[in-house]
Parts: sequence; C-alpha cells; structure tokens
Amino acid sequence: MVHTIKVYKPKITIMKKINTVCLIAMIGCLSSCLGQTTVKKKEPQPEVETKNVTADKGKNLLDEQTKMYGDIFKMAGAGDDNPVGDAENYLDYIKNMNLSQEQKDLLIEQYKVYDLSLDPTKKDSLQLMTQKMLEKAIEKTQSENSNN
Repeated sequence: MVHTIKVYKPKITIMKKINTVCLIAMIGCLSSCLGQTTVKKKEPQPEVETKNVTADKGKNLLDEQTKMYGDIFKMAGAGDDNPVGDAENYLDYIKNMNLSQEQKDLLIEQYKVYDLSLDPTKKDSLQLMTQKMLEKAIEKTQSENSNN
C-alpha cells in the first residue's frame, strides 16, 4: 500500500483578494491625507476702519435690554399690561415706572453714570459724577446716624 502525501498549496486567489483590499485601503487613506494639503488658504481681508460714535462709546446694555423686553411683551400680546410700555430706552422706562420721584431721580443718576462709563472720552465727567454720588451717600449716612 502506497501512501501519497498531499502537499497543501495555498490558493492564490485568497492572497490576491487580501492584497487588493490592503492596496485599496492604503490608497484611500493616502488620498484623503494628501487631499487636505491642496486646500487654498483664505487670505485675511483688511479691516475697514469706520469711525462711529456709538462704536467708540460702546453699546448701552440697559437701553438694549429695555428694547428687548418691550419686543418680548409685544410679541406675547401684553397690550396695556406691558410693563415697559412704549419706552425706546431706559430713561423712558424709568419715567413710566410707578416709583416715587426720589427713586426715579436716583435711577436716572445711576443710568447717567453708567452711560458715561461707556464713553472713553468722558472719563473726567464720570469721575465727577461718581464723586458727587459718593458725597451724597456719605452725607445721607451721617445724617441718619446723627438722628439715631
């Protein structure tokens, strides 16, 4: 009895498939990596200088907040119950408030100080107004302490 030994021969088709898949994956990776370098970089555009008083001064957030609240209440259909009313800025809103005249004057003074703080050219006026406010507060405190 003669035994024949079979020698295992790898199939070439499996190796071809593996090589093909690896080659396609490598080409895909290289093409995506190399494709990124061909993107043109945008050149920065020169900034246009515009002189605007409000841009130098800054945006008054109290006025913007008043406008925003007015629009919100109008969209909600508040009508006559709108607490902001027809106020276009914070000063109009203060005038429409149900407060004593003393409280309104205090709020208006605080608003003016805040508004002056937004304008870098009026720092001297801001310093004078804050100094006056501090002096009034000190006098008021001293008068209250002397009455007690």
